[in-house]
Amino acid sequence: MISKIELSKYRALGDKEADEIIDQIVEQNGIASLRQLMSFLSDYQNLSFENQSPVLQSFLCSNALLPGFYDKKKLIRATDFYRENQQNIGLILGLYSLPYCYLGADGAKVLYLSERIRKDTYKRLLETGNFLKEVMNYDNWQSKRIFAICLKVRLLHASIRYFTHHSKQWDLAWGYPINQEDMLGTNLAFSLVVLRGMEKIGYSVDKTYEDAYINTWNVIGYLLGLKQEIMPECYLEAVKIDKLIAERQFRQSVEGQELTASLMQVIRSFAPSEITANLLQSQSRMLLGEKYAKMLGIAETNIPNTLLKVYNTTSVLMSKFF
Repeated sequence: MISKIELSKYRALGDKEADEIIDQIVEQNGIASLRQLMSFLSDYQNLSFENQSPVLQSFLCSNALLPGFYDKKKLIRATDFYRENQQNIGLILGLYSLPYCYLGADGAKVLYLSERIRKDTYKRLLETGNFLKEVMNYDNWQSKRIFAICLKVRLLHASIRYFTHHSKQWDLAWGYPINQEDMLGTNLAFSLVVLRGMEKIGYSVDKTYEDAYINTWNVIGYLLGLKQEIMPECYLEAVKIDKLIAERQFRQSVEGQELTASLMQVIRSFAPSEITANLLQSQSRMLLGEKYAKMLGIAETNIPNTLLKVYNTTSVLMSKFF
């Protein structure tokens, strides 16, 4: 398992292969072409690269391979688990996993500076939810659509990395934009934190499903450009790595609080009543825990703790996104 000291090295690394592709696109066609490309990369309905540049087509072909640790049986278990628990997982992602990512103060600066989430939160939530639904759909793995889906996100990250790195607002003391450590933390937020969240709302997840979910998200991470050597091999290792990242990166920040405030504003806006909105906010505080909720500036509400177990209505609401 990777150590806390070794994580420092990965904080200085992005995704060299994808970054070089984006550099080529800009060199050949100019910065305007990259902005246009980002619109295509955000669209999971159009997965055809045939109208894209030969550079992108070649990159897709060379990366349409599954890693050696891919396990079909575990993939089936993981996608079944998602399908059977989609509403609850949606609740956990919106109220726990996403704000959990914002606790990484330096990593949150990328999201803040890019303004993609802060200024258009609703649209980015839909993008995230659409991506999640696509990668957790077993048919997309069978049809090999998974490669185009993941490559789009990988290149989108490289595009954001390019703009951030060239913005003259980025300090490399914060690490490389969308670096390997932050990518690993995000991967754990969509895997480990989801499993932890299920337990917090009262579900007992069988170990075989835990390890299957971690393994499948490792494969997704690999397709997104995450280096295999820093991935957890099992659930318990994921817990330890998550703790290391939290010790290194989690702290109160203006960026984290503003991103969380934007997220909560959108989530509350879709609640049918003030009571439901407060229930959602209270559930987020419960899932994150008092310490992290305070760091993110999530205010207390008048909802008593005894009501927090009544999550059916709010989980259906969150399924709008996830």
